[in-house]
Amino acid sequence: MKFIFQVLATVALVACGASALENGVLLGETFGGPHGDKYSDLDLASPDQTVRAITIRSADRVDAVCLDVTDLSGQMTTLYHGGNGGDAETLTLPEGEHIIGVQAHWGKYYRKTRLMYVEFTTDKGNVISGGTPADDADRKGKDTAPEGFQLGGFTGYCGNELDSMEAIWTSIDEPMI
Repeated sequence: MKFIFQVLATVALVACGASALENGVLLGETFGGPHGDKYSDLDLASPDQTVRAITIRSADRVDAVCLDVTDLSGQMTTLYHGGNGGDAETLTLPEGEHIIGVQAHWGKYYRKTRLMYVEFTTDKGNVISGGTPADDADRKGKDTAPEGFQLGGFTGYCGNELDSMEAIWTSIDEPMI
């Protein structure tokens, strides 16, 4: 009987598209492949943090993603993953605007899976993107923050370019315990 409940709980989490970690922090979908070095912002992402800006470095593919985040104590942190190639595009978020959507396209480059294109959308309709969109519909994915959540960091794999990315969704308001 216990096994059946475990299976049902797993199915519910998969169906929702986000995995619960702790109060106010959820993992989204993973896009890309397992090449490069593992990175994770899980130890830094927290409920009620403020994302000030997002930067994408890209050319033909996605070289890096970067979030400028301020925590509840006012400490600013830059969460940077990937290389230094490509051109940088930055979207600065005004007070009250949050990143709530991500789209990614991936493909092979020198027999390694890379992110070819990423796009982030805010709750005010602003969009920032980088890289080259893929034609192959099987290698595209979208993830949306659950209601009351925002992009708060990433996990994935990278080297000189971004190989994979998974959104860390954090609650916009500090959760009640």
